[in-house]
Parts: sequence; C-alpha cells; structure tokens
Amino acid sequence: MDVFWNPEKFLQFLPIFIRTSFFIFAVPMFSSQVVIPIIRLGLSFSVALAIYSGLSSAGISFSLPVDLASIFVGILSELFISFLIFLIIRIFLTAPQLSGEAMSYQLGYGFMTITNPFEENPLSVISEFFFFISMVIFFVLDLHIGFFWGLKESFKMVPPFYAVLNERFPEFFNEKISESFAVSVQIALPILLATFIVEISTGIVSRTIPQFNIFVVGFPIKILIGLFLLAFTFDRIAFLIGEFFKKFIEVLSDSLKLSM
Repeated sequence: MDVFWNPEKFLQFLPIFIRTSFFIFAVPMFSSQVVIPIIRLGLSFSVALAIYSGLSSAGISFSLPVDLASIFVGILSELFISFLIFLIIRIFLTAPQLSGEAMSYQLGYGFMTITNPFEENPLSVISEFFFFISMVIFFVLDLHIGFFWGLKESFKMVPPFYAVLNERFPEFFNEKISESFAVSVQIALPILLATFIVEISTGIVSRTIPQFNIFVVGFPIKILIGLFLLAFTFDRIAFLIGEFFKKFIEVLSDSLKLSM
C-alpha cells in the first residue's frame, strides 16, 4: 500500500488514525498502561489501516479539502470531536468505579487503596473490584465487537475532515454525565442506606448510653453489614452494570450523530 508514499492518501489516512486512536484509548482494556506504548500505537495503527483499506468496499468516500488551511482546520476539528467522544465513552464506562468509590468511603475502605494495573491510578479495593467486573461484562456482552463496528460506521456517519459540533452536544454531554451518576447511585444505594442506618443507630446508642463506647464496635459492624450486602446484592449490581453497558452502542451512535 502506497499510503505512506502518496501525500494525498496519507492525508486521507491521518484523520482515520486520529479518530481510531482516540476511540481505542477510551476503553480501559485497550488503553491499559500494562501494554507498552508501541503495542498500543500498533493496535491503533492496524485498526486504522484496516478501516482505511475497507472504505471503498464499504461505500465510504470523502474528498480532501481544497487548500492547506482547510486541511489544517479539518484535522483540528477531527482532534476536537474525537476527544469529546473519547470523554463521553470514558465517563460512560467509569460509572461502576464511581459507585465503588462511594461504597469504599462509607465502609472505611477509602483509606486502603491499590494501584490499578491498567491505568496506574490509586483506587479503593471495591472500586478496583467493580472495574474488573465491568470490564468482564463489557467483553461477555460482545460490546468490543460493537465498539469496532461503531468505529467503522462512524466514518460513514461523519466523514473525516468534515466533523462539525452540533449545538446540542453540550446538552447531550451533560445528559450522559447525569445518567452515569444516576447509575452509580443505583448501584451503591443499598450499601449507602445500610451504612447510614448503622451510623444513625450508633449515634442514638451513644447518646442514650454514653458509658458504652459504641464506636469501637460500630465501625466493624458497619464493615460487616456492608460486605454482607455487597455479596447479597452482587447479582443486582452485575445486572445494573450489564443493562447500563447495553446502551453503549446507542450512546456511541448518538454522540456521532451530534458531530455531523
């Protein structure tokens, strides 16, 4: 393939590579710090090259801007739109981690953090557990296949160099942040309510019986109740994460429609 020797074909390949890189790096498993940068770069390059090679057979065609200034503006617009979609996907996939952080804070596990091997960020134990569960569900539901399909279809919906930010995009962005936060609250709500009841109960006991140091036993009781509820409601948590992730392709499609 003469994509690297033909300036026109290289300019056609460049925005495809930019968008593919942002999309792949939005998924934690694909952008893992465990994988060395050259491998991640090679993955983005391979996927972009495969998409570029199949554009004509898929009936996708686009023309280059007429002058150098238009090419520069087109590349900048591609960077900007790809970054916004990267943020939406990232926020969408990190909802379970947010609920895990809320649970850890209430149960006292917020002080005990471990390093996420995929992102090298310190996270609480429960948040790390939810991260791995959510990634397993992501691949079990074959959403990675839908992700690459959506990446290919994005070039049909939004041709390279011609991405334009719709005026509804900020509203859509805020809507997805709110939806992600709402799902996080639904996942963590049983444990948050249980720990709140334990806190109220220990406060009442400490007021009525001041001689009894209830906080010495109240803290381990809160941890035991929280862990019991986490085990008891795990199927519900996995169901909520799965139902939330099923909207992934819809969110990806809607975000692309607002970039036309």
